[in-house]
Parts: sequence; structure tokens; C-alpha cells
Amino acid sequence: ISAKGAELKFWTVKTKEASEKKVLNISGTLDTLRTNLATYYYLDLTTNPRMETVTVPTVDEAIRDRQWEDFVALGVEWKEKVKAGRAFKLLTSDSGNLPLSQMLSLDVSTNSPENQCISSPLPSTSRPETHSRLSSLSSAPVIQPTPTPTPSRCVGPPDGVAQREVAILDDISTAITGLERRQGLREVIDQIESGEVQAIRDRYGPSEYGRRGTADPSWPKYSNLVSKRERLHRILTGDFSGNKERFFNFFSVPAPQNKKRKRPTDEAATPEEHFRSFRKIVEAVPWCDSELAAERRKVEYLDNNGEFCEGNWLERWGERNSWEIWRDMGKERYVNQKKSS
Repeated sequence: ISAKGAELKFWTVKTKEASEKKVLNISGTLDTLRTNLATYYYLDLTTNPRMETVTVPTVDEAIRDRQWEDFVALGVEWKEKVKAGRAFKLLTSDSGNLPLSQMLSLDVSTNSPENQCISSPLPSTSRPETHSRLSSLSSAPVIQPTPTPTPSRCVGPPDGVAQREVAILDDISTAITGLERRQGLREVIDQIESGEVQAIRDRYGPSEYGRRGTADPSWPKYSNLVSKRERLHRILTGDFSGNKERFFNFFSVPAPQNKKRKRPTDEAATPEEHFRSFRKIVEAVPWCDSELAAERRKVEYLDNNGEFCEGNWLERWGERNSWEIWRDMGKERYVNQKKSS
């Protein structure tokens, strides 16, 4: 509305250049140029534009804003200290090297200047009897006022946030230790079917929505312990169709002949049963898959078009699963050949 002639002509030229066609005429009166631009950009010239009033914050408001910024920075520093396992100190003083719990338990000193009684000489007077009474009062013991407790300068954690964060960091280590105590094949399957492994993944693992990062900073360190148990259970439910008897019979091993073992732990789930280590079973999965894939590429399993024929495969191996076929092929192993060679 308040644009001058030069400004109106400038925006008219820019509009023509941007539209790459003749939409506005640069000639005409100022009112004509103003009306053409307003029509092109759908501007209402009948109303005055509202000017937002910028208010300068008062001193009190500025102080409050800075205080909240300090609280945010303090919270970030607190969280980083907890994650790093270091003590969080609010004050730098003689007691700064003490843990927060000990600082909170320190006795409050009652010898501060605020709690000490300041004595002053009694005023003199010209009257003898008054001087006598005041002299007797000055020789009497002075009653000290009850000291007012000085508030501690140590600030405790707000609502137990720090304690909860430390507990979370300790929880995953405790949960993983509970998993590792049981290594037998039956015990690991029980851990899966009881929901113990899934509960650890749900609580400490990454989000199910594909979000990067994890719910717990220690998860990358322990995730392999959880995923190996999950892969073992997929062998039971997939290759062995959930048939536990068939599964445990396949992975059973003869009892060791030498009862004196160097290590206290062995692969026995019970004194009567002996199984392969579940870790070795899981580690053998890629070797089994690779050698079965090579077997499928043989000519005897191809049809007339040179493609894999499931019928030829079933005719040769019947209803045996991948692990049983791998064993019958004579290639079953639980040691990496590259490392052993």
C-alpha cells in the first residue's frame, strides 16, 4: 500500500521475469501498478497490514529465561556423567571430592557467623541504682539463642532421576548375567519359550519401528548373546518343525569318556544327557546352508529346463530336514575349517 513508484516498477519487472510471459504492464500510473501487483499476488489493499509489536523482556523475565537455560545445561551434564559412570558434583569446595551420598550425610555446622551470638557492652547510665542492676545482669551467664540450622548447599537428585538412570545401566548387566549362567541346550530353549529373552530385547533392544540407536547404551555389547538364542529357537521351530524330541536327539552327543575335565562346565544339560554347545550349533548354520546350496546346484536335481526340481530333491532325500541331510552328506561339522587348518 505504501510502496513508491520505483518499488512498484521494480516488483513489476521481477514478476514479469519470473513468469516468463507478459502478465503485467510496466507503464501506467502508480495506482495502476499497485492494483495490478495486488491482483496478481492476491493482496487486499483495503486493509492495513498488521505490524507485530516487539516487546523487550523485562529484567526479571530475562533472568528467569537464563535460569531455565542453566537448568537444561545442568540436566544434560548430569545425564552425561551418569552414562560415563562418573560422579556428578554440583559444587567445587573442600568437600567436592566426596561422593554425593557422603556430602548429604555431613552434619550441618552451627558455628557459622549467622548462628553465633554477638555480645556488646551494656550501656552505662548516670543513675547509680540502675548501674548496679545492669552490672549484676552483665555478670550473669549469657543465654545463647537456639541456632537455626543452616541449609545444606548440596542438592540431591531431582525425583531420583540419577538413581533410576544408574539402575537402568546396571539392570541390563544383571539380566545378561542371568542368561549366561544357563548354557545347556534345554535351558536355552526354556529361556526363549518362557519369554525371558524376548523381555530383555523389548526392554533394552532397539525400537521395533526401525529407529536408529538403542534403548540402552550397553545393548550393542550384549545383543549377540540374545540373537544367538533366538537363532537357536528358529532352528527348532523351522528345521525341526517344533519337534523337541527330534531336535534334542539330533544334537545329543555321547557322554565324555574321561570324567576329569579341565573346565568345570561341559555340554551336559543333566547328568544323563549330553548335547552340543548351543553356540557351536548356531555358528554352524552358515556352513550348513552353504553346503546344501552347493548340493542343490548339482545336475541330478535339475529339470529339463536346467532349473532346480523339488521333486528330484525329495526323491533323493525324502522328508529329512536341512540338518539331517547335511549329516547324511557327511559334511556335518561344528568347527571352522579355515581356522582349524
